[in-house]
Amino acid sequence: MIFSKKQKNNRAFPRADFYQPSYFIVENDENPAANECWFNNISVGGLAFESERDNLDSATINILYKIGPQMRKDKLQVMFSRKLMTKWRYGCQFVQNDDQRNSIIAQYVEKKLGD
Repeated sequence: MIFSKKQKNNRAFPRADFYQPSYFIVENDENPAANECWFNNISVGGLAFESERDNLDSATINILYKIGPQMRKDKLQVMFSRKLMTKWRYGCQFVQNDDQRNSIIAQYVEKKLGD
């Protein structure tokens, strides 16, 4: 059996699992249609999602999601992508600072990590 060393977490903010279906639109895309996705996790800095849509490296996207009682529409910058079996996983950071969003997400993460 091979054991791998656990990678050190160098993230600026703690993250929590966040599973939710949603939709996103790629800015300046030739095809402005909405794309389906599934969130994986969220933090004050950004979120990760999976989608069948490929080739989003460095793309700016607008995404819709609900956290707590609030519906949110935020702009994200794709920072990394990784091919999964039939989908792609994208890690994104929020483009604009929003104190209300940061507070809602920080409370969500704190609650999830405390469970």
